[in-house]
Amino acid sequence: MEGIKGQATLWVLVMTVTLAVAGFSLPSPVLAPLMLDPAQGMLTPQASDWSRKLWLGVIMGLYPLFQLLGAPWLGKLSDRHGRKPVLTLCLVGVLAGYVLMALGIAWRSLPLLLLSRVVEGFFNGDIAIVQAMAADMSTTRTKARNFARINIGMNLGWVLGPMIGGYAAVVSGDYSLAAWLAVGMTVGNLLLVLWLLPNRPPVPAEQELVSLSTRQLLLQPRLLPYFVLTLLSYGAVQLYFTYFNVWLVERLAWDPVQLAQAAVLVSVPMMLGSWLGEQLARHWRGSSLGIVGHLVMAAGMLMFILPTQWWGLALTFIPAGIGMSLGELATSVAISNRSHASQQGQAMGIYRGLAVGSEILAVVLGSLALLAGTEWPFYLAALCGVICALGFYGLRRRADRRSAVAACAEPG
Repeated sequence: MEGIKGQATLWVLVMTVTLAVAGFSLPSPVLAPLMLDPAQGMLTPQASDWSRKLWLGVIMGLYPLFQLLGAPWLGKLSDRHGRKPVLTLCLVGVLAGYVLMALGIAWRSLPLLLLSRVVEGFFNGDIAIVQAMAADMSTTRTKARNFARINIGMNLGWVLGPMIGGYAAVVSGDYSLAAWLAVGMTVGNLLLVLWLLPNRPPVPAEQELVSLSTRQLLLQPRLLPYFVLTLLSYGAVQLYFTYFNVWLVERLAWDPVQLAQAAVLVSVPMMLGSWLGEQLARHWRGSSLGIVGHLVMAAGMLMFILPTQWWGLALTFIPAGIGMSLGELATSVAISNRSHASQQGQAMGIYRGLAVGSEILAVVLGSLALLAGTEWPFYLAALCGVICALGFYGLRRRADRRSAVAACAEPG
């Protein structure tokens, strides 16, 4: 009976992240056209192309900046006071952010749009808390499987959100409709959490862990290398996705519907990669997933700039999507496995904060890379992927040496 309840809770968590990511990604296809197209009226007609790109960068950067600030704090709060109450708080905050975004787009108010990104970013710690809940109910054998299914839910959200948002914007002619749909989806998500998720007490912490700060946890030797790999891995992903839409809008003049279709084409391989990771985790070490995943991801990102037809682009999405999912599974499970049970929320909050905070790094480094050419952000993303593969390989070699030394030191 307990196993059946656990599986039911897991699928509620999967649905929760699906709705959360779909709600977040609903407006994503409209942001680039909204800011870059003078006819949309978000900025004055006299605004230069440079200033439009600058404001787009600010809008894209505010969300990860405030999630970087909010996610670790919200995760630590869930360790102390329970997952469900804090997850509910997150969803209420995100709901307010989407309302502000809808009004900002409808009224063509840049300040409201900026404020919406701040509120959304700070309260969007729900994915970290869901991952912590998945870790709470997992054993060593089932953690990779449970995390892989959470990842499938997130990737499914990336399919549904941009598709609905892009088509809604084009069919209705109203770009604010995507944000209003995100409001409705978040209300549904909130009701799902309130009605179906159990409210379990927090795990008691050992005395020395009670007051451990985010900085102290971040710098722990067993975790720091994997946090660095997370920053680099997601830095590659964010470089890819940050300049993904801009490349397609500027080079191929794609509209929101086509951008939504592209998001689907890359998200389907990501779901396949999560399923594949679940199968491989039964036989492979986590480091093997990290090495292979990041190499495959780097290859797909490097090939993205070559085709000019949709079918050619679709072929590059396959290795990029599969590699990204394998890399995400490897980093998240490694960090969860090396964190105390009473620190899962805080650790996964730092993980999610670094994941989205890497977008700031991607915007800064990508902007500098653009000075060398529009292809260079993708070269830089591929380089980050290769460095991550080398990092996992180095950590694996170090762990093997330690195991060998320990085996030799055992008596007899």
